[in-house]
Amino acid sequence: MATALPTHTLSEHQVRLLSHIAAGSQTRTIAADPKLGLENAEVDTAVASLLTATGTRTVLQLVAWGAAHSIVTDTAEPCAALATAIRLPPRLHRVLVGWVGGRITPELAADFGVTPATMRGYGRDLRAWLGVRSQVQASIAAVLAGMVLLSDIDPSWPTEPFRRTTLPRGQAA
Repeated sequence: MATALPTHTLSEHQVRLLSHIAAGSQTRTIAADPKLGLENAEVDTAVASLLTATGTRTVLQLVAWGAAHSIVTDTAEPCAALATAIRLPPRLHRVLVGWVGGRITPELAADFGVTPATMRGYGRDLRAWLGVRSQVQASIAAVLAGMVLLSDIDPSWPTEPFRRTTLPRGQAA
């Protein structure tokens, strides 16, 4: 049984914006959505407002939050992490936990005692292991595949992985 998290209070507009972010939509695509009614110049402000509304620090933490709340239910493209159990090397798992926890590259680099360039290399390696093209998709896959704990996203949440109630794309019941 899936753990119940505090219910979110996002508006339909905010949920739609979160869905665009999770899909990797660019500013002009988000602004072109008539249901959002945003101009290009307003998109960054709307995203910042969404971060505040969810209590998240970064877009990577935001999409992980959205996956944990079952707002984001799949990655934009099929990914290896949702199709098979992947056991990451400890260092790459720590990077993933950092991403879903709202840490940015300079902070993670300092945590690891490496340069930002080395940390970006870890990010490339992690995306390759997960079979995704972006950090956003890696964060979503991490939650949906149960690779991170809910408490990694928000320390007030349970110390257990997310449990999917639907199968990943392309898998039969």
